Amino acid sequence: MPRRTTLTVVAVVVAAAVVGLVALAGGGGTGLVPEAGTGQVEQVSSSVAVVPEGQRQPLPAFTGRTLDGREIDLASLRGRPLVLNFWASWCGPCRAEQEALELANKTLAGQDVRMVGVNIRDDEGAASSYLEEFQVGYPSLFDRPAVLPARLGALGPQAPPYTLVVDAQGRVAARVFGALPGDRPEQQAALLTDLVERVT
Repeated sequence: MPRRTTLTVVAVVVAAAVVGLVALAGGGGTGLVPEAGTGQVEQVSSSVAVVPEGQRQPLPAFTGRTLDGREIDLASLRGRPLVLNFWASWCGPCRAEQEALELANKTLAGQDVRMVGVNIRDDEGAASSYLEEFQVGYPSLFDRPAVLPARLGALGPQAPPYTLVVDAQGRVAARVFGALPGDRPEQQAALLTDLVERVT
């Protein structure tokens, strides 16, 4: 085969492979990936997705101990919206968004919205120190083996930070991939509170 023809074939194969990888990264499952058409998951930004009410999946059952020794059954929180933030003390982006989460929590608490952290793949002592360092004002479940993310399946985080907005019926209504978007804590907090208001 002539050199020019060979290079053309290789280029076509590489291009096809890239297209396939992009398709797999954007979909191929039950995750909250954006799809065209009315009633489909809506990509609000590159890291924020909203699920139409008719397509929302229930939050799986989970009961765990908080880092301050209490027990929380997520099912008992139904009846009002819930924000779940998955984090770890070793996670730089988690630290970067923590001030924004505190600001959002103060606003959302006045709107009868609960916020709960979920500490995953972490050391309990380090996680407790994190809560003290940032003076976190909402409870955090200690889920070192990441049981809740596993139960969430495609809706669950691969790594923190990751935020889910759950509606009053206990269904996942939106999720934020990675840290909250925005350049300033106030901007990040406003995005989260607006997102909660939008889906609940």
